[in-house]
Amino acid sequence: MVHRGTVEEVSQSMQVTIIGLGGTGTWVVHPVATWLVSQKKPSTRLTLVDGDAYEEGNRDRQFFRYPGNKATSKARELGEQLPALRVEALPEFCNPENIPFICGEGEIVLLCVDNHPTRKLVSEFVQANCRDIAVISVGNELEYGTVLVYVRRGGVDVTPPLHALEEIAHPQGKAPYEMSCEERAAAGDPQILPMNVAAASACMSAFWKFVTAPESFGIEPQSADAKQMRAYTRVDFDIRAHTARARVLPVAPASTPPVATSGASQEQEAAA
Repeated sequence: MVHRGTVEEVSQSMQVTIIGLGGTGTWVVHPVATWLVSQKKPSTRLTLVDGDAYEEGNRDRQFFRYPGNKATSKARELGEQLPALRVEALPEFCNPENIPFICGEGEIVLLCVDNHPTRKLVSEFVQANCRDIAVISVGNELEYGTVLVYVRRGGVDVTPPLHALEEIAHPQGKAPYEMSCEERAAAGDPQILPMNVAAASACMSAFWKFVTAPESFGIEPQSADAKQMRAYTRVDFDIRAHTARARVLPVAPASTPPVATSGASQEQEAAA
């Protein structure tokens, strides 16, 4: 079971969880882990969550040293390379039973999954149960993708939840924990290495922005300078067009229905 830490540990440390260690998550792990070690903060902890396994056929776009469960494989690898970092592995898919042990107070969650049902599960759980937490979700199609930053502070949404988007609020398909092995094998969409690395870079950039300037998320700018410093809540990026567009999305009133995106924007909310 993942150790969440005492209140004192959480307040004095950095606790990061990466959910999903596949095409994008495998490239997120090492930069995040290296950065955490460089900060030399006490009680820092990195938790890796994935119920899937690395296989030899994954090597065309996923980096791993040891075959087997992705969470335990990466935890072993990081333990050898960065022994100063405390790394924990949860070799399970995120599901309604284990999510209370995954998403805790003071956590920074990097959500690198390839399906909307899991995004909805995490977003709704966080909104209902967590006072202070950040969820950075990254997903991509073949050549374009999206990063969403969901921050709660003092029990209030200061950026929009992931399920403010229609396609996440009402997802199609199943989450991995609901699928058989055969269904999971057939569910994967085509991916390419450059896109996975670009998505990982966008995720890492959002993570760095949050940990270095958390106050910039959700602020109401009072001047032109403050407006320039205000953090984005969504980034859409396209590797073929070599473009990226950052936006600040407002938090809608609780009674407002989810926003439906159309065209390429809706497609960009898809898989990692």
